[in-house]
Amino acid sequence: MILAELLKEWPCELEYGSIRTEIKGITDRASDVKPGDLYVARKGKKFDGWDYKDLAIQNGAVAIVHNRYEAKVNLQIPVIWVPNCSTFLSYASKKIYGAYDEKLTIVAVTGTNGKTTVTHFIGQLLQSLNTNVAVIGTVGLFINGEKQNIRLEPLTTPLATELYQIFAYCISKGVTHIVMEASSLALSEHRLDDCNINIGVYLNVSRDHYEEHGGEKYYLAAKKRLCLLSEQIIVNIDDPFCKQLRLEYPSVKSFGKSLLADCSIIHEQNIDNGTQLLIQNDDIPTDVLIPFQGEYLQYNVLAAVTAITELGFSLQEIAKHTDTLTLPAGRMQEIPNSLGFRIFIDYAHTPSALEALLNALRLQAKEDLVVVFGCGGDRDQGKRVEMGIIADTYADKIWITDDNPRGESSRAILNSIVKGIHMKPYKIEPNRKKAIQNAINSCKSGDILVIAGKGHEEGQIVAGKILPFSDEKVIKEILSDMKNENK
Repeated sequence: MILAELLKEWPCELEYGSIRTEIKGITDRASDVKPGDLYVARKGKKFDGWDYKDLAIQNGAVAIVHNRYEAKVNLQIPVIWVPNCSTFLSYASKKIYGAYDEKLTIVAVTGTNGKTTVTHFIGQLLQSLNTNVAVIGTVGLFINGEKQNIRLEPLTTPLATELYQIFAYCISKGVTHIVMEASSLALSEHRLDDCNINIGVYLNVSRDHYEEHGGEKYYLAAKKRLCLLSEQIIVNIDDPFCKQLRLEYPSVKSFGKSLLADCSIIHEQNIDNGTQLLIQNDDIPTDVLIPFQGEYLQYNVLAAVTAITELGFSLQEIAKHTDTLTLPAGRMQEIPNSLGFRIFIDYAHTPSALEALLNALRLQAKEDLVVVFGCGGDRDQGKRVEMGIIADTYADKIWITDDNPRGESSRAILNSIVKGIHMKPYKIEPNRKKAIQNAINSCKSGDILVIAGKGHEEGQIVAGKILPFSDEKVIKEILSDMKNENK
């Protein structure tokens, strides 16, 4: 593509060079620049892309876009000023890599908790309904349930520069429907601004990423952006923030347990290894069996079902397949063992997610509910006490440990969590492997042990380094060692 063609519909100023330059790709990361790329010198929260322009040129950038106001510079390649680098990056990525999104039906799911689970539920059900579907999110790219072996940035929502290339890849594999997670950070960074989203789904909105956004109001504003980008909106009417969206936007369909919901659960009953639901949609009650227990999982299934009805499938068709649903990796994932108690790992790392998880497992525990968890460093400090209070409320025994301390003092993080614990016995063990080992050793027959916070993750972020660490692998290693010792 010629630079002139890319810029003709975008407000800009050519500061130096020729707009006849040919562009092969685009990136805002100097280290990723390939010969022929357009480099967008975007200023992020920690780094300013302008400071890396020399590296970008060295790697083969043929033009640079920026939004600075200082004196013009001569870099021997075209230099273009635009009002906003982030919005330009989204627009230009689609223009350069192709408008493949317009050939797809796209469902985007946002919410503080449950995005990964709901996107995978939608994907599984669509696949059961003979639809070729891709799921994009925290745990990778899946097509018809199979994880794709392609390199992606480890983000909940792909960068704009990756997104349209992913769409092209999916179409080449016969995909017609995309289900993707839409994080608040992606929405605030305009990654989805030019994406043709058919349905936007709101699950819930509670405390998360406040400091990364600059405060609660900016976090909420970021979440609300999905309404502006989607043709149709689906909201959880039982969530206060989502309920308000129903009043503000006309094309909204709701789900929940409220009688006011368009798609609602009107009866529920726990059965062996699952839940029997009676769901009403368009005044037609339908029995729906799901292989899970826990209220938050009921909401996740209901969100998925509601989205699929908006794609033209009947609730009766969908209900034939809900009993085969499976949870994605790291989401209430049970680790089998022969010790007489149950062990789960889960990604819950916010107050609302931890509460929902512990509440669900509390109902299943025959004896004690034991929890191992921590809080991330250099992130929202206010949630630490809240999570301590929640553990104190629902668990019988508590182990507090590291969970990505990053550049912050581990001891300071753990001491903050402890301030919320006043009734239940707790122990502090910063070493996560030792905490898991000690928790397993403390459990007895009938207990439930849940290790929360990391789920599918395979690294521990400490002092700027990502150290290999997987809760699942650590647990299996401990169980294997115990088995060998008992031989």
